[in-house]
Amino acid sequence: MILALGVLGLQAVRLALHKAFSIDEFQYAHAAWLVARGQVPYRDFFEVHFPLVYQVLAPLFGVLGDDPLNVLALRAAMLMPLAGACTAVAVLNRREGRLAAWLAPVLLLAQPAFTRFATEVRPDALAIALFLGALALLSVRPAAPARDSAAGEPEPPAHPVTPMRGFAAGALFVAAVWGSQKVLFYGGLVGAVLVVDLILRRGRAPALVPTPRAFLAGAGAVLVIVAAYLTATRSWAAWWQWCFVWASEHQRHYPGFSPGKYLLPVLEEQPWLFTLAALGVAASARRWWRSGRARWSDPDLLLLLAVPATFGSYALQRAPFPYSLLPFLGVLAPFMARGVAEVFGWLKPPLARVAGAVVLVALLAAQGVRLEALLDGGGNARQREVLARIATLTGPEDVAYDNSGGYVSRPHAHFYFYTDAYLRGAIASTLAREIPEALVASGCVLRVEDLRSSGLPPALRQFLAEHYQPLDGDISLWGQRYETAEGHTLEGRFLAVREGRYFVEPEVALTRGALFIDGVRMTAPEFPLSRGPHSVRYEGPAGTFHLLWLPRDGRRWTPRPGLPPTYSRLF
Repeated sequence: MILALGVLGLQAVRLALHKAFSIDEFQYAHAAWLVARGQVPYRDFFEVHFPLVYQVLAPLFGVLGDDPLNVLALRAAMLMPLAGACTAVAVLNRREGRLAAWLAPVLLLAQPAFTRFATEVRPDALAIALFLGALALLSVRPAAPARDSAAGEPEPPAHPVTPMRGFAAGALFVAAVWGSQKVLFYGGLVGAVLVVDLILRRGRAPALVPTPRAFLAGAGAVLVIVAAYLTATRSWAAWWQWCFVWASEHQRHYPGFSPGKYLLPVLEEQPWLFTLAALGVAASARRWWRSGRARWSDPDLLLLLAVPATFGSYALQRAPFPYSLLPFLGVLAPFMARGVAEVFGWLKPPLARVAGAVVLVALLAAQGVRLEALLDGGGNARQREVLARIATLTGPEDVAYDNSGGYVSRPHAHFYFYTDAYLRGAIASTLAREIPEALVASGCVLRVEDLRSSGLPPALRQFLAEHYQPLDGDISLWGQRYETAEGHTLEGRFLAVREGRYFVEPEVALTRGALFIDGVRMTAPEFPLSRGPHSVRYEGPAGTFHLLWLPRDGRRWTPRPGLPPTYSRLF
């Protein structure tokens, strides 16, 4: 099992560094960069998620700088919560024996539906790791007789219950809530049971919370920090408006779909894991119920409650995307391991156990192949190329635009730096009016093509097409295209979005005809322009030419329309 855990752990590292980035990850990475620059979510830029993941990752930009490729460091940092989740599920199974304890993190990582998203830059990945950590700390009890173990080995001695562990459990529980609104749902049921236990027992053992004062102190400490942050940044009202009022409106009106859309393929792909989970849940629930009055202080109560709570959190969403399965799959992992232990308990002859171990290794190998398939198509190689090109073309102060923050560490042009399907419909007129004005006012020189571009208002799409010319299928830079007719003089305008150097493309347009900007004939292909509108006159044969912004690297470029976009991906 140690070998399997090591192999799957290395595979998770490879996924984190090489798997393609989803469109949401760029949104979260850009938000982290904004926080690193001192901006406040909700108040300074549009956000509807609780901000813990941005606050945790923001220092990386402070240390590493503004290179967009630093998003890889954010991916690497997300391996720490994943390691914490692995540790937590192992601790949750300590009383089940060594086999169940070691198998829990193995089966957690062996789930492609979990590891795929747990290695991404996502609030859900951090929140479930914190939640599992809180449950694990609450499960620690004084040494007790070991439960039956399929491996026939005694349980290792339990760690003593200390106030520090109680404090950490309370802090992790509240931090999980600050990590994602979804924890309010699946953690709410667990939290309600803890509150009832605290009130009824008032610290008397046995209790679900072995050290209630320390637990409450930890929870209170994090709440004080959160309250201090919202107060110091004067963002209480904005936080409430966007994370609760707007999020509720969004949930009611977002184009929805069935929970089965993403759940059923996961069930069909790995039915054996969910069969083991069902077996583990049934065995744990039966054992919990048979424990008599002690059942109400048994830490398994919280873990068992988390199963329907996390499933409900997924199933009741209007648009349950696959990353919302993370909490459910996370709490099932200990039960999957318990299911294996139950099966091995039925296999009494040594030869049967060997056969069972061989089957388990074969199934885990098949899961490893499925995980490796997530790197098909070159992984994030093309996305890394685009990010490196953004770093070459622009500087940290050059404003960029798309609908996901795909430029990562460049300033955005408008409060709504990203939009989703509901937002684009709800405020279409605002976007059509304000985004072009903001692009010009901020001097936005770069645009990244993304999956959401087609849903923008037609007037905005037309502005983007007229003022940004395609460097390739994914990046467009500021510039305008002009067509001349035979025997006619072109009279037009060019808007320089910022003061800087511009150029005419192709250069031969200057020798085939005469180009005048603000009445001055251009004799060199490159020229400086002040910010604002300029008159353009061209006398020459029929054809096409462009006036384009000269990027930071000083290299002239040729627009290449019609290339397919490859940078932006849904998952």
